[in-house]
Amino acid sequence: MPNEVAQITQAIRADDIFLLTAHVNPDGDAVGSIAAMAWMLTGLGKKPIIFLESGIPSYLEWVELPGKVITTAEELAVCEPDRIIVMDCGDAQRSGKIMTEFLEHTTAPVVNIDHHLNNPMFGDINLVEITSSSTGELVADVLDELGVPYEGFLGEGLYLAISSDTGRFAFNSTTARAHDIASKIISAGLRPGDFNERLDSGWSLNKINLWAELFANIEIALNGKVAYLTLPKALFERTGTIYSDVELIINYLRKIENVDVAMTVRETESGSKVSLRSHGAVNVQKMAASLGGGGHKNAAGINLDLPLKKTVETLLATIAQNLVLNEA
Repeated sequence: MPNEVAQITQAIRADDIFLLTAHVNPDGDAVGSIAAMAWMLTGLGKKPIIFLESGIPSYLEWVELPGKVITTAEELAVCEPDRIIVMDCGDAQRSGKIMTEFLEHTTAPVVNIDHHLNNPMFGDINLVEITSSSTGELVADVLDELGVPYEGFLGEGLYLAISSDTGRFAFNSTTARAHDIASKIISAGLRPGDFNERLDSGWSLNKINLWAELFANIEIALNGKVAYLTLPKALFERTGTIYSDVELIINYLRKIENVDVAMTVRETESGSKVSLRSHGAVNVQKMAASLGGGGHKNAAGINLDLPLKKTVETLLATIAQNLVLNEA
């Protein structure tokens, strides 16, 4: 890994225009990593261009960025970056259809910064470390190599990235390095109470009512080992909400007594998107991978070209088989 960090810092010093991207429906790690990288580049006199196919989720709109986020193929087509930095993508396709097509035709070299299992190393430089708590932790390695302090909006983005993927430093994936980075960010001026208030507050009444409805309709399966919710498009239309309003609800399903696997199944334009969470030894990444998905041992996802009901049936069958294997 040190060699890859050195290669990336050498590229940052040499190049001027950088296209930054992350996975569709970006989470805190993706948005925070992009923010930290963009502010670092700006501070060094470089030009960052940020592309996120699905934009910034509403619950993270408060995150400060040094420029607008572009989201369309037309905007991307006129970009002429010296280098592309893809962050928090287990494979290139996770960046979305538009960016995947751009990557297939561009001559700009690609930097791949990620911490997911089974990353195919699609970049010209691959900083991939599955033992890192987050992509943000790897971005911090680059900042350290460049001698850039964790200050201001840069530090805030880095803190968002690391705290998001560690469950606010509660998951077993939390490393000593993650705590060390957080300590330095706080020492540089970030106030955790103010930060968490921005992250947690501002819920609409529609969102509160939606959560109440979903909590009343949690499904339990496989002898209490699985808790899940189905999220049809009509649900969001009827309640005046969007998917990002309930993206974190899966973490509460995992809190239910005796539940080993939590699952949400959301209807998409082409089928269904599944999110999986688990405890301890239960490996949902393995379950997701068997169906073409990926992620981490205790947090994974899958896109399937199936309607909601069939997707639920398929996942429950897969989970049942794997739970038996885990118990054997």
